[in-house]
Amino acid sequence: MTHKTVLLVEDEMFVALDIQMTLEDEGWEVLGPFASTREALEFLEAHTVDCAILDVRLTDGEVFPVADRLTDSGIPFVFHSAHANPAKLEQDYPQALVCQKPCHPTALVEKLTGFRVEGRAA
Repeated sequence: MTHKTVLLVEDEMFVALDIQMTLEDEGWEVLGPFASTREALEFLEAHTVDCAILDVRLTDGEVFPVADRLTDSGIPFVFHSAHANPAKLEQDYPQALVCQKPCHPTALVEKLTGFRVEGRAA
């Protein structure tokens, strides 16, 4: 199995833990969860990741600065939100995937496995 890292930005702890356990069971290294944009951006200052899962509404506002940083770095990500307009997310971030809440964490795993990680299939 290939080593894969995923940044998890989610402020609902039960949701975050469910996603984290599912990803770890599938062999992913989960970095986070981070409940705020500030925490996630600080982490990205010193670390790189293969991909990310981003909730849109966080404890300190919306996740878009993190999405912009990931986009600028060429890191693929999935928006995972119940409060955002999927069409608007797809328009503003055409390279991103969108997974509406509620969804089973395995649906997120399926989306992540479609990403290319370091020149190889994730």
